[in-house]
Formats: sequence, structure tokens, C-alpha cells
Amino acid sequence: MGKSFRDRRKADFDDHYGRNGRDVDNILVALADVYITDATIAKLLARDGAQIERYRQAYECGEDMVRVVLRPRFGGGYNIEDGRHRVIAAKQAGIAFIEAKLVG
Repeated sequence: MGKSFRDRRKADFDDHYGRNGRDVDNILVALADVYITDATIAKLLARDGAQIERYRQAYECGEDMVRVVLRPRFGGGYNIEDGRHRVIAAKQAGIAFIEAKLVG
């Protein structure tokens, strides 16, 4: 039998944070380097506009936000693995850099 969801998530946590829980891949990334299509933005704003608005307000108030997970793109920039709503909200709030974890 395979690993449970909880065991897989713990293994992912240990792989990316180390056994002591310290973050080792945390960086600041320019939002201009994060790739997201206009169609994706429009779709998410139509479907989850209220959530994105709450995130935008949180960014503008300087609240701590969960970092996004990015994967480097061939040829430069980053694709979003997790955190599309937060990226859109940060762009709307006029934030220049976003805290991210790089994978891959």
C-alpha cells in the first residue's frame, strides 16, 4: 500500500524545508518575471474575485502572506505551481516583489 496523503505532505515538507523546519529555498521574485496569461487572470477574477480582493487588501495592509511556489521557465521567468490568486492580488496591489519558494 502507498503512502497516505499526510505522509506524502510530510515528506514534501522535509524535502523542501529540511528536517528542522528551516526554509532553505525562500527568495524574493519580481512579479514582472512571473508568467500568468491574461485569460487565466480573467477566468480567476470572474470565478474567485472576492478571494482575490481579500488577498489584495491583505497585501496593501502589509499582512504576512503564504509564499507562492514557482518553477523556473525555460528561457527565463517563472511558472506558478501554487499561488495564482496571490500573484494576481499582489499585481493588483502594486507589489513589485513576492516571496516565493522555487521548485524544480
